[in-house]
Parts: sequence; C-alpha cells; structure tokens
Amino acid sequence: MKKVPLIAQIISLACALVAVGAVLLWAAPCAGSLELANGNMVPMRCAYTGKVAVLLALMLAVACTAGLATRRPLAATVALLSAALILMTFDTPLSIGVCKNADMACQATALWLRSAGGISLAAAAVGALANPNRKRIRA
Repeated sequence: MKKVPLIAQIISLACALVAVGAVLLWAAPCAGSLELANGNMVPMRCAYTGKVAVLLALMLAVACTAGLATRRPLAATVALLSAALILMTFDTPLSIGVCKNADMACQATALWLRSAGGISLAAAAVGALANPNRKRIRA
C-alpha cells in the first residue's frame, strides 16, 4: 500500500511521455494553414493545441519526476495538469480546442491527449487516496 502513490507517479509520467509522443510522432495535429481575409496565412488552432499539449505534458513529466525524486507524491499538481491536458482539447472558452471536422488528423491527437490525461488523472486520484501519510478528518 505504501508503493501505490509512487506507482501512480510512474503511470502519470508514462502518460506524459505518451502525450508528447502522440503530438510529435504518431498522431501529429493538422499541418494546414488558414487564409485570412487580408491574405495572410495562419496555422489552424490544433497546431497551437499541440504546442500547448507538449508544454503541459513536459510540466507533468517534471512534476512526476520531482515527486519520484523526493518520494513525495504531488497528487494535486499531477491531477491539475492532467485535467488541463484533457480540458485543452475541448472547444470551451478556457481552452484552444481542435478542428470541428471529424476527418481531420487532430481528432486522433485529441483522442490520445484525452486518454493520456484521463489515465493520469485517475492514477493521481488513486495515488492521493492510497497515500498512507495523508491527513484524515474524523467525523
């Protein structure tokens, strides 16, 4: 039972590496550009989603590595970064989102990011609840 928070950190670290690999290697977002009314070309928003996903995944990897190095589970930090990784792929006022067309390559990227973030979030929750050193409130 004492090893569960450390195993949760390792799972979250693996999910962070999967998210980076998905964006950079096997499920890259759309590489197309949009033409504005004035003739300028700008990248699609899924390109920005990919860049932010790599940044969040690297921050998640650093948090997991710090937790493993100090033997102190950083469950709240890992959970927040994992939730941000998931939320970023949806089209909300708080996130960037991906293309609305279901045939675009960024839909596969979003699926990988949501899966990695969800698994990491679940591992962080299990690690936080299974931590023998957490404070318990008696009712």
